[in-house]
Amino acid sequence: MKAINTSENVISRINSNVFFKEFTFARNDFTDLDSKQKLEFSDNVIWLGNIFLIFEIKERNAKDDSDDSSWFENKILNKAVKQVKRTHTYLKKYPNIPIFNEKGHKRNISEADFSRIQSIIVYSPSDNFSESQRFMKFYRSKEIGLIHLFHSEDYYWICKYLITPAEIDEYLIFREEFYDAHPKLLNELPEQYILAHFFETLDTSEIKLEHMDNFKKVTMDSSKFNLSYLIDNFNKNIKLLQGETDYYPIIAEIAKLNRAELTEFKKRFVLTIEKCREEGVTIPYRIYIPRTDCGFVFVPLIKRASCHWKTALRNFTYAQKYDQKAHRCVGLVMFETEIKGKLVLDMYWAFLEEKWVYDAAMEKLLSENFPFREAKFKRLDNRYLE
Repeated sequence: MKAINTSENVISRINSNVFFKEFTFARNDFTDLDSKQKLEFSDNVIWLGNIFLIFEIKERNAKDDSDDSSWFENKILNKAVKQVKRTHTYLKKYPNIPIFNEKGHKRNISEADFSRIQSIIVYSPSDNFSESQRFMKFYRSKEIGLIHLFHSEDYYWICKYLITPAEIDEYLIFREEFYDAHPKLLNELPEQYILAHFFETLDTSEIKLEHMDNFKKVTMDSSKFNLSYLIDNFNKNIKLLQGETDYYPIIAEIAKLNRAELTEFKKRFVLTIEKCREEGVTIPYRIYIPRTDCGFVFVPLIKRASCHWKTALRNFTYAQKYDQKAHRCVGLVMFETEIKGKLVLDMYWAFLEEKWVYDAAMEKLLSENFPFREAKFKRLDNRYLE
């Protein structure tokens, strides 16, 4: 196993915070079952649904006496590129690549969806690194296509501003499309320009330097959509776990949401907490995200109805999934319970994933006694700007 450098540790921490430990892999050696040879997978991997990112991470050794240009050519455009290509080869060759995520759970990375794989090299050069090389956005490979190139400082600030996995994934896709439209011009501009442009629009038809002013307008307030307190302790809050990774599909659907969607999720989550502390019966809250084809339903129960939570969770989750014709649905039921004279909040979650099919009995039930309020959600444009 190779030694991990400082940059690899930093990128791993950044990715764990943004993409969550459940979907971040930094211990990536595996064994070829035929030759018994120990093989090194990518330095860092993100696997979250159809988001699949592979990272090679390079750090300039202080003892390296080569000039910056030679170091960049040798370590980044040669060695790191070869390592990225090798990872692509492994994914095609091996049906079983077991590696550990940052939660310590082993996953077979070969089961991932590689249809939108993003290849990324993050590097930490010396302080005197030239702008011309830092502004180089991609390496174009004949075998695997574009490979993102990021100075580690630029990658840090992208994650600092975009915050959510969905937004960073969207940014990487946008960055490729923008580069394909203006390869020469983008290599003359700093990463900050692409990010500032992305804040306002996904239109790649023209470059407008006035977009740089967007850094003065972008909001850094994440309080409306920050759910880190829930995510960090999710496996402690979720009940009825049979396996240690059973909660992954639920947390994955939450992790796929962008800030506008997370804001709507959090509103309903907070309302559910408030309503289950009241006496009256409350109609469940819900939301459907067309982009991910996933519904969410939030069911507050009063204490006297809490003994029926299993039935409520099962029925409302299925009803929301069916009504929205969704492929997946996450259900949450909350109620207060008393333990040793103290009121505590219980949360139970459910996850359904299956193709929508017509159900005559459910159609009849929904038409005769519709259990929900109207589902409303409007996607926010320019969601990064105040």
